[in-house]
Amino acid sequence: MCAKPSALRFEVQQMIEENERAAKFMQAIQRDGEKRRTAIIQAIDEEIAAELEKVKTAAEAKARQMGDYEKVRLQEETNRKLSHSVVETGAELAARRSEIAQEVFDACEERLAAFTAKPEYADYLKKSADALLALLHADKAVFYARPQDVEAAKSAVPAGCEVTADTTIRLGGLRAKCGAVEADDTLDMKLEAQKDWFLQNSGMSIAL
Repeated sequence: MCAKPSALRFEVQQMIEENERAAKFMQAIQRDGEKRRTAIIQAIDEEIAAELEKVKTAAEAKARQMGDYEKVRLQEETNRKLSHSVVETGAELAARRSEIAQEVFDACEERLAAFTAKPEYADYLKKSADALLALLHADKAVFYARPQDVEAAKSAVPAGCEVTADTTIRLGGLRAKCGAVEADDTLDMKLEAQKDWFLQNSGMSIAL
């Protein structure tokens, strides 16, 4: 027995509507799934980005720390080398200054030795004796001279003054004593007094 055309159309219409509802339901499920998938992917991307940022920040911090450490290390090494170089340079300059000063004073001693060998040295001793007595405010005193200058000194000092050999006088000249007061006019003393002046005014001071 065949169904009536109207009933058949109704059934077909119902099937179409059911299919449309099913399709819409599937589309809704797909849209919801797509939204969920997009949200999950976005969340994963954000989490990955956050982790990458953490790693990047940590790496940058470590790099800065290593960079700062390296800078400090290099600065300390540079300062150490510079300090060592300054010390070495200062020592070399001090040694060279001493050498130059010694050369100058060796030359001075040679000239003084040549002077004490000249006839004029006797007149120098006489003037030195007079100057020493003036300093001591005395007419007589005990004079001290190099052993090789004793005879010349005896001729240079006033009568009644004693002359004694003094091996501590190396370059020449006289030293005198009256009571507890002593005056020094030796060439040794005069040259020694010039050493400090020479080092201060020769332009060889060391300032690093």
